[in-house]
Formats: sequence, C-alpha cells, structure tokens
Amino acid sequence: MAQSEGNAPRTSTGLSAWAWDQCLGGLTYGQPFKLALSYGGGLLHESTSGGADICLFGAGKVGFGAARGTIGIGRSSGPLGRGVALTTGVMRTFSSSWGATPRRTYVGAGINVWPLLGLGGEIGYYVRVGDTRGEPDRQRRIISWSAGFGF
Repeated sequence: MAQSEGNAPRTSTGLSAWAWDQCLGGLTYGQPFKLALSYGGGLLHESTSGGADICLFGAGKVGFGAARGTIGIGRSSGPLGRGVALTTGVMRTFSSSWGATPRRTYVGAGINVWPLLGLGGEIGYYVRVGDTRGEPDRQRRIISWSAGFGF
C-alpha cells in the first residue's frame, strides 16, 4: 500500500476514509473582529470520486476586536471550491471590538458559506455570558459577520 502526503495510507481507490489535516484558514473583515486571521484543522474525509469533502474541525480566529474558538462540521464540493460549514463557539472581545461589549465573553453559533474559489463569508448569533445583576441589555445579543477569502 503506497503512502500519500501526510502519511495517510492510500488504497487502490484513493485516500483513506478519514485523516487529520487542515480544513480551513483565511483572512476576513467583519464585526466584532475587524481584520482577522483564522485557521482550523481536524478529521478530513476527502472524496475519491469527485464528491463532497467533509471535515470535523476545531478552529481559532483572532482579530483586532475579538478572538474566538469554534468546533464545527464543513462540507466542500465541486471544482470551484464551494462549501458550507456550521460552527459553535466561544468568543472574547477586546477593548477595540466593533459592535459588541468590550472585554466580554460571548457564546453562539454561525454558518460559513463560500460559493466560489474560497471567497465567502460568515454570519453568527452570539449571546454575552457572565453578566452581573442589573447590567444593561445593550449588545447582550449580537449578530457577528465577516467576509473574506480562505484556503
């Protein structure tokens, strides 16, 4: 049996069923992160018949306004690299966050869509946690968004 890149065993039909690998990465701009870098990896199932690739991943995103850790599942397909991913995670805002309470923790979920060649965006819904009694509701729930390109 021949070895493929990354020491994943090859079979006569292609790559093994699941292997540890990079699943996503990119540069984005949006709320509350401002300019941000993201990177994620996990268990990747590459289709050997030209179908969809599937990844169960963990990812981090760090920007000028916030940082976030997520887990999720993504699916990409086609020769033009389109795909979608669903994530859930924890986000911490910095003093310069955009549209969110500074220096606070949020939990939530999001959807990432890249319709063509790694260009795309994400939208998420996050709720601030750890509030003290009587704290204002302003920016307690936020819609996060970003647009950019990935690899």
